Amino acid sequence: MRVGRTLTHHFEIETRQYDLLGIDLGEGARRRMIIFGAVVIVLWVALLFPFIGVPQKPTVSLYIVPPFVITAFGWRSGKFHERRRRVTEWALSVRYALRAHRPIIGLGARAADKSEYLPWRERISTRKVADLAKARVTPEWEREVVVEVDPRVRAGADITVNQRARLLGSDYVQRVSRRTSSGKGRE
Repeated sequence: MRVGRTLTHHFEIETRQYDLLGIDLGEGARRRMIIFGAVVIVLWVALLFPFIGVPQKPTVSLYIVPPFVITAFGWRSGKFHERRRRVTEWALSVRYALRAHRPIIGLGARAADKSEYLPWRERISTRKVADLAKARVTPEWEREVVVEVDPRVRAGADITVNQRARLLGSDYVQRVSRRTSSGKGRE
């Protein structure tokens, strides 16, 4: 099976909003980002309103700053997939932490049992969570590299690769090209 790779950046066309409620936005803000920000603000206000009530002078920043930060950082290109937004990567990582990937058995012939799902302790490293909870994160250069061998995996003998470089002259290359182009075989 052949795999094609795209080596160029994908072409994106975005619509921009240059004027909003009589305010000039300069070179324009992306319309999808504005719509995303509006949805985040509405959801955030709907979440906070029952607990805090009407925004007052001390709580205005609590109503404004988190949606702005989520919109500003969440609308950037993703770290791992350039065409995705970071909000999508955040949502997928939360979904994976909570539910994991559902195994497909027999091309969907039967649904997977709960015992076939990846358990929580394998999805989330408990040591990382404990270190984060204690605010104790060891630097990369002090971490021990532990390679755990899975007992279910049986490895065979080591493979040795013997490679030799050959320099072929132009006369040999011409003979081979004549042989393959004429279809006669050996000379």
